[in-house]
Amino acid sequence: MILLLMVGIACAGGGYYIFYYKPQQDALASANAEEEEVVEESTPVEEEEVAPPKPEVTDYYVSPPKLGVRETPNHDAFIESVVYRGDKLHILEKRDGWGRISPYYVYEEGGPEVAEWVPMNALLEVAPTITKEERIETVSAYIEKSDDFKQYFERYIETTDRLLKEKTCSPEDFEELGGWVRSLRYKDRDVYFVYCGGLKQANKIYLDVQTGEIFYR
Repeated sequence: MILLLMVGIACAGGGYYIFYYKPQQDALASANAEEEEVVEESTPVEEEEVAPPKPEVTDYYVSPPKLGVRETPNHDAFIESVVYRGDKLHILEKRDGWGRISPYYVYEEGGPEVAEWVPMNALLEVAPTITKEERIETVSAYIEKSDDFKQYFERYIETTDRLLKEKTCSPEDFEELGGWVRSLRYKDRDVYFVYCGGLKQANKIYLDVQTGEIFYR
């Protein structure tokens, strides 16, 4: 009887495991597996950050003391004007090592399109650092044909540089006359003159080299 009782208990335990406990464990494991799968699927994938493209540089500065501006991108083309060291230029188009700094123009019907071009290898992306010695050399090149240049060199340099920085005059103004010209009107004073912005009397600037006074007539 005892043996039969023990066999019955064992059979009952096996039945409980097979028909009740194991199905519950399998169902729980399946539910956990599905939950992990959902979590993995919902985890966002981090996208690799891509640096934005560097904007194209369009503003440059003139490097040489003086640079010719040509009507076509060619070193043999006609020079329309000049720009100077430190001048800021906005480049509208780049082509074969040249930069266009003006719109296109047609001067006569049926004629070719022309614009203002400068060589890119003469330009810098940052403004050049100009030493005092370089500035003196640059300014003196504008006025080296002045009357009595060596005698009044320092006064000429100081006054010319001031007029340029104030934008009262441009380098072209000084280059047109070669610099300061002795005035015959003021015989009792050491007075010299230059035209800035035109060739009228109103554009005539006088300099007393003894006192440094600038005046108009």
